[in-house]
Amino acid sequence: MLEVRDLVVNYGEAAALRGVSLHVAAGTTASLIGSNGAGKSTLVKALLGMQPVASGQILLEGEDITRRSAADRPALGMAIAPEGRRLFKEMTVRDNLRLGLHHPAARRRSDDGIELALDLFPILRKRSRQLCGTMSGGEQQMVALGRALVSRPRLLVLDEPSLGLAPIVVAQVFDVIETIAAQDVTVLLAEQNMHRALGLSEHGYVLADGQIVLEGTGEELLRSDRVRSAYLGEQ
Repeated sequence: MLEVRDLVVNYGEAAALRGVSLHVAAGTTASLIGSNGAGKSTLVKALLGMQPVASGQILLEGEDITRRSAADRPALGMAIAPEGRRLFKEMTVRDNLRLGLHHPAARRRSDDGIELALDLFPILRKRSRQLCGTMSGGEQQMVALGRALVSRPRLLVLDEPSLGLAPIVVAQVFDVIETIAAQDVTVLLAEQNMHRALGLSEHGYVLADGQIVLEGTGEELLRSDRVRSAYLGEQ
């Protein structure tokens, strides 16, 4: 589904990503883990066309999309639930969900996308007319996930979905991600909660200082002494 080849991204004269390569097979979940500042969000922005690429390639189902604009990504079947949720808090839940269908190609793919999101998140159906700014952080994250899903994307990118949430809400969010993945949606999950992320991923990549320093199955990385000591805080 997704292949990244030797990707380099610069911020001015500083290299934010240095030769990053990874692949995500169709219908699987892959995790991109690493500490704050490792380059996870930079990579996500590059994949979605929101950050210029200095060199390297991004391929979606074999098509080179490296130079395609961010506005093209929805038509290609890509969607993101961004870090910090980025909702319009003075708009209702339903209106925020509708924004996931702003691109004509997304509307053509999904006649029932909003109903799909409301079925997946029953609490949102009950609160569809509620202003997003009056909801809890966990409920807002569900809106952000629902907005990304309404277009029925082929590739769903999740950027720090557990950030700032209480532990019980984090568990709920990851339960939902697991449900999404079970519907054959290809998922790339950039996340600091490494134990949770790797636990539901077929494959994982460890990013440090803008480089992939380790990769393997989710189970292999969870068993790795290097990951457990450096990233999970275990000895």
